[in-house]
Amino acid sequence: MPHRILTNRTDLWPSMGSPSGMNDFSTTDALAMAPPARDNRAILMHGLRLVRRYRTLFLAVGAGTFLVGCGVTLSLKRTFMATATVVVSPTSTDQAALPNAQPTDRLEDDELATQAGLLQSRDVAATVLRALPPSPAPQTFSLRGALCAHTHLLCAKPGPTHPDSVFQAQVDQLQAAVTVAPAVHSRIISISVNAADGQRAADIANAFVTAYQQIALDRRRADLNRTAAWVDNRTAQLRERWLEAATKVSLFNSAHHLTNTGDDAGNGPLIDRQISETAISLTQAQNRLAAAQARADALARAGAQGQSRALIALAQQPILVAAANTLTQLESTRMQRASTMGPHHPELAGLDRQIAAARASLAQETGAALASINAEVDATRAEVTRLTRNLDTLREQAGTQSSPQAEYRMLVQEAQSAREVYEAFLGRSKEMVDRVELLQPPVAFVSHATAPDAPTFPNRKKLLMGVVILSLTAAAGAVFLRDLLSPGFGEIEQLRTMIGMPLLTAIPRISRRDGRLIRRHVVDAPFSPASEAVRSLLAQLSLSAPMTERGRVVAITSASPAEGKSSLANWLATLARTGGQPVLVIDGDHRENRQRRDTAPTRRGLSELLSGAASVADVVQHDPESGVDFIPAGAPGMFSFDTAEIARLRSLLKDLGRSYNLIIIDSPPLQSMPDGLVYGAVADQTVFVCRWLQTSRTAILSSLERLRSYGAQVAGVVVSMAEDSAAAFPGPSHYLRRRPIALPYDS
Repeated sequence: MPHRILTNRTDLWPSMGSPSGMNDFSTTDALAMAPPARDNRAILMHGLRLVRRYRTLFLAVGAGTFLVGCGVTLSLKRTFMATATVVVSPTSTDQAALPNAQPTDRLEDDELATQAGLLQSRDVAATVLRALPPSPAPQTFSLRGALCAHTHLLCAKPGPTHPDSVFQAQVDQLQAAVTVAPAVHSRIISISVNAADGQRAADIANAFVTAYQQIALDRRRADLNRTAAWVDNRTAQLRERWLEAATKVSLFNSAHHLTNTGDDAGNGPLIDRQISETAISLTQAQNRLAAAQARADALARAGAQGQSRALIALAQQPILVAAANTLTQLESTRMQRASTMGPHHPELAGLDRQIAAARASLAQETGAALASINAEVDATRAEVTRLTRNLDTLREQAGTQSSPQAEYRMLVQEAQSAREVYEAFLGRSKEMVDRVELLQPPVAFVSHATAPDAPTFPNRKKLLMGVVILSLTAAAGAVFLRDLLSPGFGEIEQLRTMIGMPLLTAIPRISRRDGRLIRRHVVDAPFSPASEAVRSLLAQLSLSAPMTERGRVVAITSASPAEGKSSLANWLATLARTGGQPVLVIDGDHRENRQRRDTAPTRRGLSELLSGAASVADVVQHDPESGVDFIPAGAPGMFSFDTAEIARLRSLLKDLGRSYNLIIIDSPPLQSMPDGLVYGAVADQTVFVCRWLQTSRTAILSSLERLRSYGAQVAGVVVSMAEDSAAAFPGPSHYLRRRPIALPYDS
């Protein structure tokens, strides 16, 4: 048989109808038989098969995770959360703020964060802890405490023993249980407290607010009291200064005999006020004089020119204005009638007489008004002259004042200033006293905290749902990890893609209820899935066998022991013998010198036959139960086949082929010894057996590569102990209704 190394896996796929063997297979056929891309349904089914395959692992991991999760969930310490809500008041809205402060609703940028930090300060926490001391922990049994008491294991580190240190540690714990969260773009602050009891959580949340309010008010009262004390002291000093200044003014006035010093209101020297008032009166009189002269000039011009409309503008003379209006109306009426009736109509004469009478009355009233205005002008002019004279007199009197008057003015101003400052401080002192009573805390309650009905943590319903999801996830992850780390293959398509040659059949597991003698399975259960799979394999080997005059030789090998090749050889021989063919089985594993049949052990077999120590008639034995002849392995050999032995083996198989239609060689594992390569090279067909989920991918590829390198005609691969889904290819699967319990085949 020629030595041939194949470089392309597609040429390993056989053509079942070709008598030439395994390599008459085109690339187009290989592509047509390539496995299709896996869709979502295929992935889902693959996952379900993995769960079914590793159901024990799935249930163990899922149940363990669920129990641990339930234990952790049930052991979690329950906590209750209560929340109080407050609003921060702007500083300028305080009732005790300064009178000149402008009210505003706007907070400073850092005011909200500052109030939140003060609410969670250690001073507030210490005040709350003094008002609500923690209750002593109940004495309950704990495994850690028992171990610490008896074996000194898992003992907690000793805590502080000094009362102050213990109190500070409790303050730290209380601060850790309190969360102060200011709301964004608002004045709202939420104070949340976690505690083992719902009522205590609500009490602590409310106590934090009230304690902070009290501390803030006490601090503001202290600040106001300090300020009020300083203001009172300063007010007393200013009162003494004012009284001293007033005494100095009185003494200075008496010493210099100043009588014209001012009025009782203290508005300055009297003569200055008189000069000011006289000057104001003079200015007013001059204005009245100028106005009267202007009216007299306007009235004279209007009367001289006979402009009745100009006289109407003199609103100060109502009689004159009425006469001017009457004349204007009569003239307007005459013009209208003259335009409609003509200039010589008799009615116009009556209007002319009325107009003449109105003009005479207007002239009379104009003269009377002019006389009245002239009298007013004369009186006003006289008043201006008098006021001017009085003003000059007062100015002469003011010029006679000496320098003591100016000094007196300064003393009076100092006394007045001292009095005003004293009065301002006295008013401020009264305000400070009132502010203490009107102080408001910086925060106010919006809603008080109430005791929650249910614990905030743990939410056991959600946690248990999460535990269930986690358990399923962990179980599925363990299954997929187990499949990922498995050295063998778990899918038929994976195996087909990997080996690049036909998968002849998949022999399913044999259930325990069908667990009769393994080698008799095809006889006792001829229509079982395993029997059908072996029968299908036998048919495929017959179809693909080369056309020769002698019997065909089939070598069955595997990569490792206990993969089912010996059982497969026995089953093939039994089924072939049932069909009436003479069959011979050769045990090729002569190194172990094992007897695989239910006969008396013998040491003569294939080893002695090849060495010439025995003849064919001496080593061939007959199994009366199955009717199959077989040759044992014989004595263990120390060396592998040499050229002479291989030649004798070829000649022996050729001679045996004249007597038997089918010769099956049960080869040893390829990973253990190289004899299987020799049997594969001399056989007409080689069947490679691999065990489902057990045979590693590396062992399969390396064994097939070694067989091809030795020139073996590999007919295909047989999967042993496969799952139900795997057994569906290429044999029937409807026979299996339940998942079988596996019984191992022979090696």
